[in-house]
Amino acid sequence: MSRFSLDSSFAKDSDQIIERVVAGEALLINLANGDYYSLDGVGTVIWENIDGRRTVDDLANIVTEEYNADKDQVVADVLRLVGQLTDEGLLVAL
Repeated sequence: MSRFSLDSSFAKDSDQIIERVVAGEALLINLANGDYYSLDGVGTVIWENIDGRRTVDDLANIVTEEYNADKDQVVADVLRLVGQLTDEGLLVAL
């Protein structure tokens, strides 16, 4: 079970991150520890839509629509990704 819900929203910790999207791939550097991250196409869509207002459900709807994917699976994937990004200090749960 995830520690976040469909109503959870997140903000990027922009003071601690350098981010660029190159050829559909989000490249992130955590300035606090120097770690480098790369997100694939779906991860990039999620990353680009995290704005502090959109919820997990909103993000899942965007991905479901864009990729014509199963909503339940997308919700699980979004929850997993935001959990990992929060653990790495790239996102802050609001």
